Amino acid sequence: MRFRFTPLILAAVAWPGFGQSVPTTVEIYVNSRDDSAQLLGPGTPMASGIFKKIGVRLNWHRGEAPLGQNAISLRTVEHAPESATPEAMAASQLNNSSGLEITVYKDRVRRFLDGHRSLARVALGYVLAHELAHVMQGLARHSEGGILKAHWSDRDFTDMVFHKLAFSAPDVELIHKGLALRPASGRPQPAIPVEDGNPAAPSLGKR
Repeated sequence: MRFRFTPLILAAVAWPGFGQSVPTTVEIYVNSRDDSAQLLGPGTPMASGIFKKIGVRLNWHRGEAPLGQNAISLRTVEHAPESATPEAMAASQLNNSSGLEITVYKDRVRRFLDGHRSLARVALGYVLAHELAHVMQGLARHSEGGILKAHWSDRDFTDMVFHKLAFSAPDVELIHKGLALRPASGRPQPAIPVEDGNPAAPSLGKR
């Protein structure tokens, strides 16, 4: 999926790993004009817990991000567009008035959840964590292990059940560096296109 990045509002720029105990706060708005909250809402507690472990606090809101607030906005569309790569579950673009907007493809997410019914809410939380981590880092990359792998394995899904799948140490550092580099206000930074696939692709269809 393609991402473009813009500055985020931060309550703090430090995290425990950098010698301070105040977490970084990221504002996230879930669209209330469609059924985004119904689809994505069950995964938000898990996503919050994942980021809490690395010193990032996710502040969830329903509705549109206020004008001028550089936050992350989440919305859904029924079907992935023809331009989307075969494995993509979401795309992101710069919204000059409210920051970064992530568009989730409902057909792709529902297919993924149908393939993992026994851990649907947990898996959805990890999907959200994966997508949010990409935009926080602002980099076109995946990791060899952990939440930001290009493709999750069956072992990774087992680790999800026990809440053991986590960000790798380099990913944690890059998330915090990415957030710290984004000013709280001012002009958006130049857009960085990122092509991302579906980390769950190899296991789609399994139950």
